[in-house]
Amino acid sequence: MQLKRRPNMNYMKAVQNDINESMRGILIDWLVEVAEEYKLVPDTLYLTVAYIDRFLSTKIVDRQHLQLLGVACMLVAA
Repeated sequence: MQLKRRPNMNYMKAVQNDINESMRGILIDWLVEVAEEYKLVPDTLYLTVAYIDRFLSTKIVDRQHLQLLGVACMLVAA
């Protein structure tokens, strides 16, 4: 099951057309700051990034909703 649901390795080029690797990096940096501010355990952050990558490898997200996706994944991970 884990192999089947693994994120696509090149999803930024294959799936996404409005966001790029740089935007994802900025989102992850911001989520690290949020996790530190709220003193979340590191596993929550790792799970958040995994959820983001899984979602971005299957669905197209525009840049206006990227931060919302990050917060929603962090909420589910927490």
